[in-house]
Amino acid sequence: MKENWLFIKTADHYGNSEIIQIDGDIIDYFVVEKIDEICLIKNGNRNEKLSETEHKFINQNRIRFFRNGKIYKVLSDEKSITEDCIFENDYEKLNATETELTESEIQNLKFVFNWNGEKKNLRFNEVLDSPVIQGINKRLNKEGSRIVLEKLNETLFVSLYIDNSLDKLIPIKYVDRQKMILYGFPKEPYEINCPIIE
Repeated sequence: MKENWLFIKTADHYGNSEIIQIDGDIIDYFVVEKIDEICLIKNGNRNEKLSETEHKFINQNRIRFFRNGKIYKVLSDEKSITEDCIFENDYEKLNATETELTESEIQNLKFVFNWNGEKKNLRFNEVLDSPVIQGINKRLNKEGSRIVLEKLNETLFVSLYIDNSLDKLIPIKYVDRQKMILYGFPKEPYEINCPIIE
């Protein structure tokens, strides 16, 4: 059975969101793109065997791959160095969101997001930027940051867009009229409860 696993982006990761599908021992790579809705686009012929990768399961829903790589450091206009390193890339297993609410009911919810000291009251489809940043964005013809409710298969996401570009996907584990449980964060806690504000 194919399982979808979301690449967990950290502050150091740029570019498109990525999902892998694990089917037995085969891993296929997909880029997440927004056309009319979010969908998976096959990442060329990129695939590999799970048994041939260096990895470990952090828990039953999180896998970490260890990849050899290089870090390039520019020290001055004339000097740079290269260091070998091992990158740790985490993927979170996507499960169907548990809810009895409709998507339009969920979109009307306002919730408290509090992860590692970053606390905000959020509502879907509203601009997240401060009034000062909104003014600057308007002069630069930029849309700014906002969150959107989206769905891929049976998983709902809090999707962060910056200037119409999908930046991050945060899966929703559970939502009702009292709380929303989000998961798939880059460091612990990997899952948070977000109280719903009336």
